[in-house]
Amino acid sequence: MAAARTQDAAPRRSMLGDIVDSIFTPGTNSGLIRAMDMSFYALFVTLAALVVMTRGNGHVCALFALSIGLFVSIKWFLVQIAESEEQYRREQLAKEQQETNDAAKGGKAQ
Repeated sequence: MAAARTQDAAPRRSMLGDIVDSIFTPGTNSGLIRAMDMSFYALFVTLAALVVMTRGNGHVCALFALSIGLFVSIKWFLVQIAESEEQYRREQLAKEQQETNDAAKGGKAQ
């Protein structure tokens, strides 16, 4: 019974904890990306309300379009970073496998 409680009480990382951790570690984590998404969603709701309240003011519409463009470009950039990291990992794995194969062949030749 106590073991079950211990496993259930395992510390779960909160979004705030992920944000604080991202300050001290390189790269991004899911909590940081989630916080960014929520911030942008709040901005979109605010700007949409402003568009309605100002009856489609051009400046507010332009700001809304710019914020959507910024959000999309950040999301695209994060995808590109993830793909680049994955490609680097695959290249490193292939390099290590090649070195292992070369070492095995060299050991057999002697």
